[in-house]
Amino acid sequence: MHPGTFTRNRKGTRVCLLLAACLAQTAHAQDAQSPEAGIRVPAEETAFVPFPAPGVQSVALYGGVGTGLPTAMTSLLDPASYQVLPHTHENGYWAMVVKGRMQHWELSEPDRGPELLPGSYWFQPGGVPHAEDCLGPEICQVFVVFDAAADFTPVQ
Repeated sequence: MHPGTFTRNRKGTRVCLLLAACLAQTAHAQDAQSPEAGIRVPAEETAFVPFPAPGVQSVALYGGVGTGLPTAMTSLLDPASYQVLPHTHENGYWAMVVKGRMQHWELSEPDRGPELLPGSYWFQPGGVPHAEDCLGPEICQVFVVFDAAADFTPVQ
């Protein structure tokens, strides 16, 4: 076994547990990483806002793109208006498909990889150009956790 294998698997387990716990409830963006009071926001009251990519709406549970803070967020990709936009992030992130049919790939790969259904997840290292696609017909939802600052930089 590679020395780092256990650590990666343990971290993956922690992330999966975190994702499961956070998916049970959605919260508005928080200035502090640990609010002083409990938060519960019903799905119909969640305020999704436009993301820097066409056809994407998102809500930060904490942090947020461009805040310089670790970030947890969920995004909705509407296949009717979503455009595949190759991009990169300074830091890596974990993501899990909550609903819909998606693909995620690094631009250096020969194809777009497997179809990712709800429960599928990936880790994307920072600084590596990649893209996602929502295969439709329904809206895709993905939950994303950045351990460090979240950013979004389109690439050519």
